[in-house]
Amino acid sequence: MGSVLWAYVTVILLGNLVTSIELETRNNVSIQIINFNFERTHVKWNVSEYLAEKNLTFFYELDKASPSQQCPHYTFDQGYTTGCLFKAGDNRLTFLLKRGEDKVFERRNVRLSRYLKPSSPTNVSFTWREDSVTITCSDLPISGLTYEIQHKSIFDQKWLLNMNTICNITIDGLDSEKCYFFRARVITRMAIYGSKTYPSDWSPVTHWRRNKLEDSCTDIVKTPSPKYVYIITSLLTFLMLLLLLLFLRKSARVKKLFIPVVPDPKYAFPGLFDCHRGNFQEWIQDTENVTSPAKVEHLERECVVEEGFIEQLAKKEAKDDEGKAFQEYPRLNENNLSSNQISCVPPQGSDTICLSDLKFVMNDNMYVVL
Repeated sequence: MGSVLWAYVTVILLGNLVTSIELETRNNVSIQIINFNFERTHVKWNVSEYLAEKNLTFFYELDKASPSQQCPHYTFDQGYTTGCLFKAGDNRLTFLLKRGEDKVFERRNVRLSRYLKPSSPTNVSFTWREDSVTITCSDLPISGLTYEIQHKSIFDQKWLLNMNTICNITIDGLDSEKCYFFRARVITRMAIYGSKTYPSDWSPVTHWRRNKLEDSCTDIVKTPSPKYVYIITSLLTFLMLLLLLLFLRKSARVKKLFIPVVPDPKYAFPGLFDCHRGNFQEWIQDTENVTSPAKVEHLERECVVEEGFIEQLAKKEAKDDEGKAFQEYPRLNENNLSSNQISCVPPQGSDTICLSDLKFVMNDNMYVVL
């Protein structure tokens, strides 16, 4: 008898379960539950077009077996109810969806902590040091949470993650010249709340460069740091000067043009620096109307050399010209002509120059240094 009764109860329970599953599948109802920081709960539903022809009514109850309260605040989409918002903490929820008098969806003893969505961090503050920053915020009055800080620079592709069980996180290795993005949020621990919870919304993104809050990092990207501009300009200037010096060293003409050779006046004015210590007035008084014997001897020697050399050239040219003249006038009688007449008859294309008792026959290729 007992076994028969047990079998009967099992059949009834299985029948109710199958009926509930068939009802949910048949009516194509999708439910989403979100518990906002154990303060408010939002139950959303998405129904088929057939059920959407008429509004659904939501009944709920907290920590009780049968739902008796009707939804205080509905959410609508195109004039139809799509959700219910009501106050609820860490409770167990039982709710029922009805279309008129027909039950559409029902769930009992739902732990709202499994659908927790914490609030975003508030009062976020930044404490900067040389190459690190400490970020703090107000801790939420809920246990089992993890605080997550993400940051990246303008040169990073992905966000860099830092986590802690309290909202006090220090990030090291930052470049004081770079601009960084920061954002924070709160997530739940899976070991305590399960896998159906939601992370909080991100806090507003802030832009920091060292200890200065910036409106954005875009302008900093366009304008390079003055430090880097100075370094690059200095390097370019140094390289240009180095190349210029190498060019001047290799080019003798350019070297003489920019760095002319300055003659030493010591050899042009003998005795000016040795005897008179550079006093030009004393030197000119001592050397006035006086010519250095060495200089005179040098000038005479130059004159003798030049005159002898010119005389030899003149004689040679005269012989050559006389030879040509005899060839042109073979029948002239030298005995009938005086020496003066001979000397005054120059060859063709030649001129005669007389210096004292010396006479020279010159052509276009000869010169005389006086």
